[in-house]
Amino acid sequence: MTSNGSTRRRFCRGTAALTTLLAASWPGAGVAAEAPLAGDAAAVLRRLRDAARRRSYTGIFVVNAGGTLSSSRIAHYADGRHQLERIEALDGQMRRVYRHDDTVHVFWPKTREASIEPREMLGAFPSAGLADVAPLADAYEVQWGGLDRVAGHEAQVLTLRPRDALRYPQRLWLERQSGLLLRADTLGARGEVLESSAFSELQLDAPLQPQALLQEMRRLDGYRVQRPQMQRADLEREGWQLRQAPAAFVQVRCVRRPLRAPDRPGSSRAALPTVSPLATAALAASQPTATPGTAGDASAGLLQVTYSDGLTLVSLFVEPFDAAIHQRDGVASWGATVALTRRLDDWWLTVVGDVPLATLQQFSAAMERKRP
Repeated sequence: MTSNGSTRRRFCRGTAALTTLLAASWPGAGVAAEAPLAGDAAAVLRRLRDAARRRSYTGIFVVNAGGTLSSSRIAHYADGRHQLERIEALDGQMRRVYRHDDTVHVFWPKTREASIEPREMLGAFPSAGLADVAPLADAYEVQWGGLDRVAGHEAQVLTLRPRDALRYPQRLWLERQSGLLLRADTLGARGEVLESSAFSELQLDAPLQPQALLQEMRRLDGYRVQRPQMQRADLEREGWQLRQAPAAFVQVRCVRRPLRAPDRPGSSRAALPTVSPLATAALAASQPTATPGTAGDASAGLLQVTYSDGLTLVSLFVEPFDAAIHQRDGVASWGATVALTRRLDDWWLTVVGDVPLATLQQFSAAMERKRP
């Protein structure tokens, strides 16, 4: 893997974790005093989502995954009607992500490239996972812990403990009054920390200037702008079926994406999708070919179907097999992320998520072609 590829992976992971911790589908009105945190898994995640919707804040966000640290600067504005945020990488290749309600702009200043995509297609939190938290009660139970401090703010600690071996435990630090998520650790089977993401600095209710952020977002002069043509899709109409999803996972999205050029000739699409702790929210944004390049025709592109248990996402990517690119079946891991790849006749399947390998194997074994 080239150094640029590693940089892209680290930023994708940081951006995904930031989206998980910070973004929400629609802001609420005003900031009010909140009741003490309590409830089951679904109630906790609803509270977390609602807190993100009604707060403006700025801060520094740090991700520790696979022994690699990456950090980003975040500015998140909400006024009860609109949401606007900027995520700026502080390590490696410069990259900025802006989101205004349902539109996402990504800038690569070094190469003067930018992309514009709808947020729904990018799978921004919580539309991909927390829009329907019903499976959570079946998948997780809450274990309440004590109080701690994160970035100078008092936090309630809790663990979402899975009821089976298909998913990882998640330890969360929620701001005590509002329920805003300040830190998330993904834990292994023995309680070890596989991946951690947290604010190192955070200013709540920051006095942001939304017009200045919008002007930055719309400053596209001098950039080569891509607008990937993604389409909604139906798994069965595309000629595929998942015989049975692992327990508590339900389908939340199916889209067809354009294929892009691989990182380098002869590689096996090394920039596999990366996912975040907690709700693996920006998985769709960091697709197997997540590098600037010319997008192809979406009708001949990459099929992605995403499943959620209300907290964690698993995505399956299907594309035509290409012997020059897809060299061998395999398994890769990075922090809590596991990716499984294999050939299915004339097709190439990638299954990726912040879940144990056995869960991905169940998804992979259940995926089958129904018609040529």
